[in-house]
Order: sequence, then C-alpha cells, then structure tokens
Amino acid sequence: MPPHDPEQEDGPPYQRLCRPLPEGPAERNGSDGDGDWQLRPAVARVTDYLMGGTDNYEVDREFAEQLLAVAPPLRAMVQISGEFRPRAVAVLAHDLRIAQFIELGCGLPSIGLPSPPQTSKSRFPWPAHTYDVARAFHDKPRVVYVDNDPLVAAHASVVLAEEPGTRHLHADARDVTDVLASDACRVFDYDRPVAVLAHDLLPWMNDTEAAETMHALREQLPAGSTISVTHATTDVAPGMMAALVARYADAGILYRPRTLHQIQALLGSWTVLSPGILPTGLWRRDQNLPPSINPSWEKNHRLPPGDYSHAYAAVITAP
Repeated sequence: MPPHDPEQEDGPPYQRLCRPLPEGPAERNGSDGDGDWQLRPAVARVTDYLMGGTDNYEVDREFAEQLLAVAPPLRAMVQISGEFRPRAVAVLAHDLRIAQFIELGCGLPSIGLPSPPQTSKSRFPWPAHTYDVARAFHDKPRVVYVDNDPLVAAHASVVLAEEPGTRHLHADARDVTDVLASDACRVFDYDRPVAVLAHDLLPWMNDTEAAETMHALREQLPAGSTISVTHATTDVAPGMMAALVARYADAGILYRPRTLHQIQALLGSWTVLSPGILPTGLWRRDQNLPPSINPSWEKNHRLPPGDYSHAYAAVITAP
C-alpha cells in the first residue's frame, strides 16, 4: 500500500501536518485525564527536568529530587538513554537504509538545534529528534511520534509534527494494532520496513503488557523491520533500583526494571543486530553522527561513563 502523502493534502503545511487528531487515551502511568494531571508527577515531565528542561511543574521537580536522593546516578541514566536515540537512528537510517520510524513513548520534544539553554545541573546537549537524524540520510523520511501524556501531545503536535512526513499520535503504545492502523501512520508504506523506537518504554509496563506489546510489534510490522529497545536493569545495582521502584510506587507509577535474561525474553526470536545487547552507554558509543546533528557534541560535551547506564540496549531485526 503506498503511503499517504501529506504534501498532497489541502491547506498550508503547518495546518495539514499539525491538525488536531482525535483525543487520545488518558495516560495509564503517571497522569490521567480527570483534570488533575498537573498536580501529579508524570514520567515525561520528570525526564524533562532531569535532562535540564523547563517543561515541568514543581511537583515533577520535587519528585525528581526524591528519586535522585535514592538513586544519585539517575540523571546520568536519563542522559545516556536520551543520547542513545540519535545513535540508533543513525545506524538504522544509514546501515539498514530504513526511512520510516515510529517513536513509541517519544516524551517531550527538545526545541531544536543547537541545544537550547538548560539548567546548570545539565551537562548534556539535547539529543536530536528522530526526524533530524533520519533527514541527514534520506530526503523524505517518515516519522510518527507516539505518546499518551497530554502535555507531550500539546507540545509534540507543534514541535515534532512540523516537517512533511511527520505526525504525532496521542495514543498508548500498548495499543499496537490501533497505532499501526491510525490516520497518523498513513504516512507509511507498509510494503517497506519500519523502525520502531521503544526506548525506555517497557519498564513502565507490567510483565504481561511488555510481552504482549513486543509480540504484537513482531507480528504486525512489515518484513525487514526493526525494533530498537532500551530497558532499565536490576543487574548492576539491585538495591538502588529497588529503591527507585518503591519511590515510583509511592507516586502511583509502575516501574519495572528487569534482568538481562528477562529483557532477552522480551526481544523474542528476531535477530539481534551487532554488537548485541550491551549497556546503553556502550552500544556503538563511537557511532559518528552527521555534522549537522549537534556539531559541537564531541568537542564540548562529555557523556557520563557507560557503566552509569543501569540499562541495556539492543536492536532486533525481522527475519
């Protein structure tokens, strides 16, 4: 089936790409749709704070500091996870020649390049958006950003869905069938491979949900597709991770880091791309990015050590 071409829609580009989509579901983890979501910490906003962003509330900042009190490496963990995205997209777009991407649980967008001003606590440049990296390798990449947080939906519909071939979908990543069949995903040609980014996504699901989500992706994605996964682990510092789990639980948020064996089981039978399953900060750490993507990256910024990852990364490919 040929993709829907947003350039053929009526109206100016901004209107046709950022038109409102049907209201998505309330978030199942960290906020809800009853009007008090600003009064409770939300994963996307806490992550934004830990990355040095400003799209967060006092409740998120207070909760983040509680998390840091029991897990001091958390800020580095979040930064390493964010930095993995452009590396993974570069590999998928350049090495595997994939030009269609779905980013599940995309989170709050960065403002763009160069990096926006950040707090003194942030040592790290904002990672480039998926589209920005893919565009360096393909003339017309297609990207759909998916998240169920209402604040993410408001921001992403403007910031992320501003280029031809990009859309934002307010939906839950667990609803794989609905996501792939959505109007937003009409930009894809399902006769060609699609790369799914599931970065820091599965730890916010229980065991059944995580297994069903990965199974549905493997069953429904077209031939040659890939899934890029990062996943928090209990292997390195089980006591610290248990404390994090408890803090999140106090806020009504499920957090489920897993062992390497459990993460391997979620990946299923698809082929694991070289170099295999590694700590996130070590997975192709020397991958070169195009000069247009954070050109001052290596010169002016140093990443936290790879062993601060407390997470694994892997890319799996369909047979």
